[in-house]
Amino acid sequence: MRTLNALIIDGSESFRQQVRELLEAVGYTVTEAESGKQGLELASKERFRLVCCGYDLPDIAGSEFCGQIRSLSGYDLTSVIILTTEDNARILKQALLAGATDIFCKTDLSELETYLKRFSERERRQLTGRVLLVEDSRVLQVIIVDLLTDMGLDVDAYPHAEGAWEAFKADSYDLVITDIMVEGLMSGISLVRKIRRLEGEVGNVPIIAASGFGNMSRKIELFHLGVNDYIAKPIVREELRQRVFNHVTSHQRLLELKAQQNSLYSLAMLDELTQLFNRHALREFAGKYFSDVKRNNQSLSLAVIDIDYFKDLNERLGFATGNAVLAELGTWFKRFVREQDIVSRWAGEEFVFLLPGCDSKTAVALMERLQKRLKQFKPADVAITLSIGVATMTPEMDANLSTLHTEADAAMYQAKMAGRNCIKLSEETETELV
Repeated sequence: MRTLNALIIDGSESFRQQVRELLEAVGYTVTEAESGKQGLELASKERFRLVCCGYDLPDIAGSEFCGQIRSLSGYDLTSVIILTTEDNARILKQALLAGATDIFCKTDLSELETYLKRFSERERRQLTGRVLLVEDSRVLQVIIVDLLTDMGLDVDAYPHAEGAWEAFKADSYDLVITDIMVEGLMSGISLVRKIRRLEGEVGNVPIIAASGFGNMSRKIELFHLGVNDYIAKPIVREELRQRVFNHVTSHQRLLELKAQQNSLYSLAMLDELTQLFNRHALREFAGKYFSDVKRNNQSLSLAVIDIDYFKDLNERLGFATGNAVLAELGTWFKRFVREQDIVSRWAGEEFVFLLPGCDSKTAVALMERLQKRLKQFKPADVAITLSIGVATMTPEMDANLSTLHTEADAAMYQAKMAGRNCIKLSEETETELV
């Protein structure tokens, strides 16, 4: 983990104390100086990750201090913050031209506090993830691997694109860094093309292209091919570090967001207790099944299944047992149905089977087999029976989920009236059979 140390330069001891407290709160070790000269002497002896400098120093202006500290060895990439009592465009321009990273107002340190928290988090954060590196320069490969490993990343490095492509197909990566001109039959450009032609998330992995050519048309060509970023050689370590950090974190956050979306989608589509599709999912998926009836000239049956005396079961054995019955029955239903069937929990103790390619005779035979097997299966060690209603759509009929469910539901109630634990066809289906 990188050491976080900061240098504060300001003529006011009380103000230095304020800034010190902000820095120490986010994990910095702090050194103080009351003048620009003293600050430069300290900076020449020790490398600070962050420098906070008052604009009006006792001996020199803050903009002049910026210029001088930037000339010190190792301070070309250090973050230098200017703190001023005046917040105007002229001071901002002078400070930025002199080499300041940003400017904050002394009268309101809340913005500085937020900046320091984010800066500290960024500096301290160790990434996790995998990077695929293609670089044929052994020296540069070692340098980049050391940098990425120091960031917490696992690196697979190859001197040629052919080996990298085989690795990419076999594993998953959070980032690809590839030189454009590498040894072997496959160029870095070809590797980018192959990755971007893959379907799904694997083809969207971020890619940083590296090249010693500074030609603008070449850069534009690379972006057209699908690279996310470009870095020129010779590579500046800190620049590469920040680019890698941005791309890896963005990619991982995107994957997390999509995983959350998929999880929410599953929650919206699945009944929590039985893990079967819910009514909303059945309505979403059913359209294709009804369209296929006419397109494929095949029947579609819908069965409404209701557990007999379920209210009495809850009253006798308790709701916990009733829920256990529903949960185990849902798992059993999923094992029973064919791959192309949809089984869902419609409401309460009522379930719906959507059976593509099943005419009424086949659907009734399937439900009879279900009832027969249920005699040997006691969900939650409770013997139950089912009342079932079946309705069938043929290619000559016009129907949808709502109308077919209404017919099957009415047939299920006829099964209840007939003494339960039986199967009834809807009146419309019986009429079609006649």
